[in-house]
This record gives sequence, C-alpha cells and structure tokens, in this order.
Amino acid sequence: MRHRYLKKLQVSLLMSLSVMSSHVWASGVVDAMAEAISWLVLILIPVVLAIVYWQIHYLPSKIAAKKQHPQQEAIHAMCMVSRFSGGLFWPIAFVWAHMRPTMAPLSKSQVDALEAANKQSATSSTNDKDSSC
Repeated sequence: MRHRYLKKLQVSLLMSLSVMSSHVWASGVVDAMAEAISWLVLILIPVVLAIVYWQIHYLPSKIAAKKQHPQQEAIHAMCMVSRFSGGLFWPIAFVWAHMRPTMAPLSKSQVDALEAANKQSATSSTNDKDSSC
C-alpha cells in the first residue's frame, strides 16, 4: 500500500517537472533559486559555526556546574579566556571539569603549625579587643 502511494507520488512529480521544465529553465528561475540558496548558505554557515564554537567552549563550565565541582568559577573563567585565545586553554578546562579534587591528609607537623597559628590569631584578636575599649 505504502509502496504504491510512493510510486504514484514519484510519477506525478516527474510528470509535473517534465511539463514545466522548459519554462523554468528558460525564465531563469533556477538561477534565481541558486543565487538565493548561495546567499542563504553564505550567511547561515558562519552564524551556525559561531554558535557551535561558543557552545563547545562553554562545555567544561556546564560539566563543572552539573557535577557541582568546587572550583567551577575558575573553570568558567578558564573557558572565557579560552574563547578569546583560540581554544588554547580549553583542553585543560575540559580535563579539570571532569576531575574531582583530592584531599590529602595533613601531617602531624602541619596540624601543629595550624593549631599554633589559630592560637596566635585568637590571642591577638582578644588583645586587640581589650585595647580598643
């Protein structure tokens, strides 16, 4: 059934083209259509390519936001810089968006140094409060 319908459509299309083909070719309609299509292509392709370029360079930022990356603002900044530098930093931003930062445990000396710094800042802040009153 469907094959028969397609066959009738094909035959009717060929018949209509054969009847009007001499008039269409002689009047220059084909040339006008070709010129319109060429202008459309010349305008449409650069616009589409610019949009694709923009979206691809924004992809690492979208990935970082989707994964709730803790450094997504920095990844977004690298994407912005990459757009205007010709994509130089885009691979770094792409890999960075897929990586999760690892937390290394602190050594005993680092913990002691942090505690000493906290105590020193706490005592200096209390001394500042006492002197200001």
